[in-house]
Amino acid sequence: MPAEPVALINLAPLLSHAPGGPSEVEAEGELAPSPEELAKDGLRLAGPLSWRVVVRNTGGDDDLIAEGEVAGTALMECRRCLEDVPTDVRASFLYPTVYKPSQEADLALIEAPLVNVEDDLAPHDELAEDRLSVGSPEVDFAPLLAQVFAIDLPLTALCSPTCRGLATDGVNLNEHPDHVPADAPEPEAPSSPFDVLADLDVESSS
Repeated sequence: MPAEPVALINLAPLLSHAPGGPSEVEAEGELAPSPEELAKDGLRLAGPLSWRVVVRNTGGDDDLIAEGEVAGTALMECRRCLEDVPTDVRASFLYPTVYKPSQEADLALIEAPLVNVEDDLAPHDELAEDRLSVGSPEVDFAPLLAQVFAIDLPLTALCSPTCRGLATDGVNLNEHPDHVPADAPEPEAPSSPFDVLADLDVESSS
């Protein structure tokens, strides 16, 4: 299956409320996020992302649950030598979802407000959790999938536990382990216990 820049799901069968209609819709595929999407999330990929999304009707008029997963290989810089490190990532999400045909965006993630335990907002209140809002029956989950994938990236990467890193002049010491930078200080001569005798005036002491 060729990779696409979109991850489309048609929710029309869930929103029609037809008798005997399906209680969920599902789609999967290979996602190649647009350059704009990659730049926004700070992503570099070794290949397309594999994804799967299921949207279920929870029994209300337009109350839905969206569940999905995305997996792929990101390219991250080694924190020592700055070479690319292929990093496998698998991420998932589960969000309550509401259908609001009047909104402009097709898909929006509405984050829950921060509340104090003293507030009257009950934990089960719908405003106390992140949720998705969709504005049309055909929804592109690509931006959300890329965002979820980016959030699960590790903070740093290391190409090898024995990575030597870079010399002060930028040379990769993994490839040139014997390299000595031009500005490296001269090595000090090894010390000797007899060095203290060099300043001793033998004639004046006789």
